[in-house]
Amino acid sequence: MNRDTGFNLDETRRWVTGAIVDPHATAAAFRASEPGWQHTFMVLTLPIYVAAAAAGFLLSLIFGTTFMFGAMASSPLWFLVSLAWSLAYVFVAALIFDVLAGVFEGRRDFDGAFAALSLAMVPAVAGGVLSPVPWIGWLIGLAAGIYSLVLLYHFVPVFMTVPEAKRVVHFVVSLIAAIVVNMVVAGLLGAMFGPDLEDYLGESTVPASSGGLFGDFERQASVAEQASQDTYQPPSDGRLTEAQVRAYVRTLERTAELRERLGRQLEGLDEDAASIGDIFSGMKDATRLATAEMEVVKTGGGNWAEHQWVRNQLETARIQQDGSPAIEHNYALFLEYRDRIERLE
Repeated sequence: MNRDTGFNLDETRRWVTGAIVDPHATAAAFRASEPGWQHTFMVLTLPIYVAAAAAGFLLSLIFGTTFMFGAMASSPLWFLVSLAWSLAYVFVAALIFDVLAGVFEGRRDFDGAFAALSLAMVPAVAGGVLSPVPWIGWLIGLAAGIYSLVLLYHFVPVFMTVPEAKRVVHFVVSLIAAIVVNMVVAGLLGAMFGPDLEDYLGESTVPASSGGLFGDFERQASVAEQASQDTYQPPSDGRLTEAQVRAYVRTLERTAELRERLGRQLEGLDEDAASIGDIFSGMKDATRLATAEMEVVKTGGGNWAEHQWVRNQLETARIQQDGSPAIEHNYALFLEYRDRIERLE
């Protein structure tokens, strides 16, 4: 097994070019080299993410647009935090695929999972460089990301041992878990390092799907993009309004309905007879499951930043109950809607 942890530019160039030009042969060759995760990280993961981040950051400066979790070119700290999480996320996603391989009667192999993810994500990382380009950049990045998911589906059996009968369900469940983790961490990072978190309800600005698989992914990408750009200036007294709490509860109710419907669709996936189209359909539903609450807010014309602030204020009030006039006020509102909130959480 290759445990060399040194950087080699020629090797990096060879694997990156191969992943784009001839991915299947490249995957077989990379697997044959038996790379440890340290070697994969140094010759593939680290250099492509750093190079892509530098190029994308430069484009965001040129166009004055966003890059990586909505990081503005004028926010170097947020940019560095986003880059660090992008690298860490490869480890997290690889661990998820590795652990669930064992759950679904396969053989655990973190080195293989890390290699599969790193190699499959080359097109997505390359396409993501163009995301700051106005109008078409995010569409190119979206197409590249979908292509990387296709490659990952084909790379898993090359680098990992998962029974054929469990391959589809392992891939879909691993993908759902990875998406959920990414959403949670990205949200936390946004609250800690991003911009400070206008009207909560209004008209929807999310475009209708243009049809087909790519249209559905395009619509979800638009939801996430718009949500990442929402801002909200909380009132100085920290008090919730009853209208905000009603809107929050209504969002939870509609989210529960959407998740129930998507869950039924995923349960209907036949893992033994699934085609690549079925896999994509499962990925689409998995993505919507992970972003269901965000989709409900944005399709209702809501403000995602305000929605998150309302959630945090209610949770603080539920824990503290008193201690300040704002907390006591918010706790009284929580008690008024307590049964509905706790039933939906």
